[in-house]
Amino acid sequence: MRILEIGTQSGDVTVMLARAMRGGMLLTMEADAGTAAAARARFMAAGLADRVSVIIGEPLRFLHKVRGPFDLVVLHAPHDQPAIRQKLAGLLAPRGLLISGRTKYSEKDMTITEWLAQAKADAEKRGLPELIPMLDGLAQATERLRAADWNDNPAAQTPFDSLETGATDDDNQ
Repeated sequence: MRILEIGTQSGDVTVMLARAMRGGMLLTMEADAGTAAAARARFMAAGLADRVSVIIGEPLRFLHKVRGPFDLVVLHAPHDQPAIRQKLAGLLAPRGLLISGRTKYSEKDMTITEWLAQAKADAEKRGLPELIPMLDGLAQATERLRAADWNDNPAAQTPFDSLETGATDDDNQ
């Protein structure tokens, strides 16, 4: 499996995707050099440096250097722009999937939970069973983040806190 992520940010999503992969590689692109360096260190500490590569650069300027095809492309806001989407479409495998980080995930104004359920159904329909565990993991992480209410309470435990230490939910209880 090959995954391309645009907008590494803190690396939270990258770590989840890399851990859910069964072989393959994940290429992530981050415009800010400091953020990319911190993310690289995080991937190394998490034992994922062998399957995650970080490119530093603005997507519009550097996507021409990336070679597809990719089974999955994750596009985080604020990079979700028509020109970038057009370039990414050319990097998708014939049955590849593009996941956008926009607040609304389709013309139907689906929530992320609704969109992930639809993406899972689409992956099953297209015969891409390798995407199912990753989509299930993203759906679970979304629900756990909502349950932790971590945006409103900075002291709350988040699902990502255990990624740094390798602890599980059972260890944290």
